Amino acid sequence: MIEFLKGGKTLNGIKMGMKIDELYSILGKPTNVSGEKNYGYIHYGEYRYGFTDDIINEMAIEFKLIEKPFEFPNLEYKKYDISLFENFKIKSKSKIHKIISFVNHLQLNWKAQNGIDKDSFTIKIENGPYIVFNLYDGTVDKITIVDGHQND
Repeated sequence: MIEFLKGGKTLNGIKMGMKIDELYSILGKPTNVSGEKNYGYIHYGEYRYGFTDDIINEMAIEFKLIEKPFEFPNLEYKKYDISLFENFKIKSKSKIHKIISFVNHLQLNWKAQNGIDKDSFTIKIENGPYIVFNLYDGTVDKITIVDGHQND
């Protein structure tokens, strides 16, 4: 998850622009495939890979599908040449403040995005993915990137 947040270009060894056959050879049999022959989604638990014409063009972590929390023990943060350490546990129902604290601890730059969907709150990680939150309950919905949008 950390590398995906930092760059948005790789998720579980899968890179944007890879062919579906490469994805299958790296990750094996998916838990679910949805869509049509030329476009759709390939799911591996909470990980989703979108494709068009046999090419991976979207990657996401869908938090509603997380069964086991992501745990980051003793994650280092440097401030004024002092190392600070904190433990993080990211779950399916993690709240906005917990995720933003995690992103800030990683020292990533981000900004809020105001889009069409007013039921969501979105932050954009600089040169990385988007993090989408559900405004009704304040939980994280997904971390996602669509090909070509890392630098928006």
